Amino acid sequence: MLRFLRVRHFALIDQLELHFNPGFNLLSGETGAGKSILVDALGLLAGTKASAETIRSGENRAIVEAVFEVDLRKDLDRLGLDAEDELIIRREISSDGKNRVFINNQPTTVSVLKELAPSLLDIHGQHGQQTLTDPATQLSLIDAFANAADLALNVRDLDREIRTTRDELEELLREQARKLERLDFLRFQCDEIRKANPKPGEADDAREKLAVLTHASKLLDAATNGYDVLYDSETSVSSMLGHTQRTLRDAAQYDARLIPIIEQAESVRILIQDIAHALRDYSARIDADPGELERLQSRLAELERLQRKYGPDLTGHLDRVQAEMDSIGLTESRKEELGQKLSALEQQYSKAAQALSRKRRAASKKLEDLVVGELKSLAMPNVRFEVRWSDVTPGRSTGIDRAEFHISANTGEEPRPLEKIASGGELSRIMLALRTVMTSDRGQKTLVFDEVDAGIGGKAAETVGRKLQELASRYQVLCVTHLAQIAAFASHQYRIEKLVLDGRTVTRVEPLAGAARVEELARMMSGTRVTDAARQHIKELLAHSVKSSK
Repeated sequence: MLRFLRVRHFALIDQLELHFNPGFNLLSGETGAGKSILVDALGLLAGTKASAETIRSGENRAIVEAVFEVDLRKDLDRLGLDAEDELIIRREISSDGKNRVFINNQPTTVSVLKELAPSLLDIHGQHGQQTLTDPATQLSLIDAFANAADLALNVRDLDREIRTTRDELEELLREQARKLERLDFLRFQCDEIRKANPKPGEADDAREKLAVLTHASKLLDAATNGYDVLYDSETSVSSMLGHTQRTLRDAAQYDARLIPIIEQAESVRILIQDIAHALRDYSARIDADPGELERLQSRLAELERLQRKYGPDLTGHLDRVQAEMDSIGLTESRKEELGQKLSALEQQYSKAAQALSRKRRAASKKLEDLVVGELKSLAMPNVRFEVRWSDVTPGRSTGIDRAEFHISANTGEEPRPLEKIASGGELSRIMLALRTVMTSDRGQKTLVFDEVDAGIGGKAAETVGRKLQELASRYQVLCVTHLAQIAAFASHQYRIEKLVLDGRTVTRVEPLAGAARVEELARMMSGTRVTDAARQHIKELLAHSVKSSK
């Protein structure tokens, strides 16, 4: 339900604020005062195309803002918008062509606004704002009449889940194609490394052994020479140190202070002997095998080639490659899972869409008869109204049907689609008839009727007023009219007038009640000259409208 509307610098409106009420809200005023401008402003909130030409002369921006009392938490969550107790929509039109939309003070797009609009506003009138000509609107009306709204919602949800699952599966398949190319590369790496069968630290060990084999002769000479110098030759360090020990031992009988020195010399002699034996053993282990040298050179070259390609830790790289190959195997499992889910969802969708189609088509004949009856009471005595069906390709949020409303307002004329022949006034009356016959339907949305009085008067106008009054018990209704017979049935009336202030034309809106309302209704009925008789007639009309609402 629309609670508040603010319009700034839009067409003739410089600044305007309106608080609307539940029930039947009526907008009246002289021709050209700006009644339809307000309807146009509401159209912007429903996502209609904006034009910089609608910006008030001398201004660079127009703003339309509204507060709705409506629960759209699920839709807002799905669209990534914060939900609050109220829904605040603001649309800004700039002279530079920029168009901005805000929902609950969050920037969004016109397409999001269009998606939410069917839950907020149904606008029927002129300037191409007739939502009734939209096939989706026609289907939703049939669903409401057939008490199939929940089934239609289930079809829509299944379609959305199918699209989400299909998108996920297609992305997975694209990812799998990339992974399969990657898998061939990984397999090559895996085979190459496994064929080499590297051991941790093997390259470093090979380098050490290769250094020994390459310099075996030099190492053998050094070890042998060291052994000779320290122990094996007649003039070795060990022999000379032994001679020195004997000399000191003979002298120690004369001075005991030499004994510790002799003991230290003995320790040195033993250490030299151990070093000499170690050098001897080392030289015995040196193998100058040319075949082993060639083998090690070849093995190290292979390991270093692999390390240049895959890094120094070959075994670690092999583990990582294997893990990635295993993860590609998991993609195949997920693909199968999504494929099964998609198949199950498509079966559910098919059953639900067929059930919805049967329910729609069964109800449409009754809907045709009831709408014709209502339209005849609304000054369309020769009307024919039909719902024509055609099948569509499965996989739509609205199901497997396409419904098209056809109408003929004149005898002898074949019914044709609404948008091709119905005027704004006729469309408003058709929507009024449709909403009237849907006695079980209730909604949070606001129904806006412009031109509903076009081409009617007298008893038909009174009938329109009564039906709008009845409709207002189930919806909030906004109606623009020139006819007092319709306006008298409204719960709340607003007068729109055009004034000249400071040399500029402006539009003003004033809520009416009591005597002011009687005066406005009398003006609507009598024109510029309002008589006491006209006022009395209006009072009777108001009293009659109150009785009819009870």
